[in-house]
Amino acid sequence: MKIYDCYLCQMFMEKLMIYITKDGGEMEHIYPAFERGRIMKKELLWALRDYSYSALQLQYQNYPRGIISGCKIRIEDNVLCIAPGIIKCQDFIFLFTEESRVSYTPTEDYISLKFRVEGKEVLTDYISYKTTFILDEHLECEPNEIEICRFKLKEGAKLRTEYKDFYDIQTEYDTVNLANATWSAAGQNTLSKEVTDYFAGKILECERVENSDLQFAYFLLQSREAIHYDVLTDYIARKTGEDRNKFVSTLEVFCQLEEILNGIRKGTGTRKLRETGATNRMIIWD
Repeated sequence: MKIYDCYLCQMFMEKLMIYITKDGGEMEHIYPAFERGRIMKKELLWALRDYSYSALQLQYQNYPRGIISGCKIRIEDNVLCIAPGIIKCQDFIFLFTEESRVSYTPTEDYISLKFRVEGKEVLTDYISYKTTFILDEHLECEPNEIEICRFKLKEGAKLRTEYKDFYDIQTEYDTVNLANATWSAAGQNTLSKEVTDYFAGKILECERVENSDLQFAYFLLQSREAIHYDVLTDYIARKTGEDRNKFVSTLEVFCQLEEILNGIRKGTGTRKLRETGATNRMIIWD
């Protein structure tokens, strides 16, 4: 095995191994030198092409379809503005580096903002995906769709993304609802990163908080991606005494977190654990 090292910034040296060839079991790893005056050979350009395409695909190969990061919503007049982000759909990782915009109008029924893969075309030199952000009255997602958010807006009202409290994320009218958003984590869909961060922030605002809840809040906030679904359901099960397999949707998880937050505020957050005789434990996150 030959390894050709060259001058490169620390980030690339740690994370960028872009070109691998195999010949009789021997591998060659090439690190290109990005320096002024150097000419990039075609082999290195091909390596960069291959790396940029495959790195994200490999990193998230065991993730289901959904939002991996970003895609935060803000409102500007009558337009939904979707921040840059990463989405997996149709077994492909889509990277958005610019803000997307979708106009909306008031409706008395729920409407879902979706990301949709409308088509795939395999050509000789490249593969072309046609995608769009679209508003859909049909709330269920097809295999080529994921939900970003949903809302129900009254005539004359303004849609909002600022919440009065955790429960307000689920307010029926005039609110961007994230409880049903399709978020992706390793192995399974999960609750929105924005929602779990908001929950953690509300825990830190409470005066009477057990160490296990504080540790969990810190863990939520320091995580770079959405929290694994099993972590959320395990926390809920330990707090409530319920079977962790009982929670089959992100909406159910949201409702349980709302109840737990109310219990923490009232000082009854471990009531069910004490009733079942379970011992108090501190959750330590490495």
